Amino acid sequence: MISCTTSSSAPPETTGKQLSAYPLKIDVLGTKSEFLVDSQGKLKTKINLSSADNGVNLSLNEGAMLLDKDKKPLQTIHVAIDPSPPPSPDDAYTIGAVYDFSPHGANFNPQIKLSLSYNLEELPEGVRETDIYIAYYQDTEWKKLLYKNIDTERHKITTQIEHFARFAVLAPKEHPTSETPSAMSSAPADRVEIVYFHRTNRCRGCIYAEEGTRYTLETYFKDELASSKITLKVLNVEDKENAPIVKKYGAFTSSLFINTVIGNTDNIEEVTDIWLFLGNDKAFVEVVKNKIKKSLKGTG
Repeated sequence: MISCTTSSSAPPETTGKQLSAYPLKIDVLGTKSEFLVDSQGKLKTKINLSSADNGVNLSLNEGAMLLDKDKKPLQTIHVAIDPSPPPSPDDAYTIGAVYDFSPHGANFNPQIKLSLSYNLEELPEGVRETDIYIAYYQDTEWKKLLYKNIDTERHKITTQIEHFARFAVLAPKEHPTSETPSAMSSAPADRVEIVYFHRTNRCRGCIYAEEGTRYTLETYFKDELASSKITLKVLNVEDKENAPIVKKYGAFTSSLFINTVIGNTDNIEEVTDIWLFLGNDKAFVEVVKNKIKKSLKGTG
């Protein structure tokens, strides 16, 4: 069944003869719903949508800008299984279906989260669950998305996308070597990058989260900081100079990320639990400390 944080059954708002909000019609593998975007294409509520079989999930934040290829407010989103999928790339296998997200050319700011389920039994022999990734097919070629978060318990992989195309789960044909181990293997991390993003105008909660993260690192991981086994970066998402790393992490507001680097592979995870414990010093520190300990072990 479809799941969402809020419903949008109210009729569009109007100002005189000009509509100030438009219905965004979404169809995810036959599961349909409607939400509102304003006249600029900004989503008026947070959305979390799943297909009936839970194979596809889309997560969009309130205020996300949704535009079509002509830079007009997006009014439809349609997700279907591609009946004539493109061939797999030479270096990878396609795991499960190829999903066609339309309209092609639609783009989002900030990026939206896409999760795809996969069948463990479909993985080729020798391919580890943590080796898989999501890629999109565009301009006659597959392009790998760098960001991924794999839930090995629910067999679901999540990435972040900024436009529509055809998407699928892929598995590499060649098993990663020991010099470049795959994401979240059992090998210890070569290093752990802690990145805290904030906006120019900061609230108390944002400042608390940064200070709590610094305190945790300086109290429990002093040696790792000194040796650069762990690094901390604090970046403004609105600073144009930070655009490449902001895009890499998929950040758009105050957020904490831990990147477990094993070989040449990034394993980026957003630590969302911290916002549940603002003002609770002990619980906040415990969440951050445990996440970092797991990352140092290469277990995420």
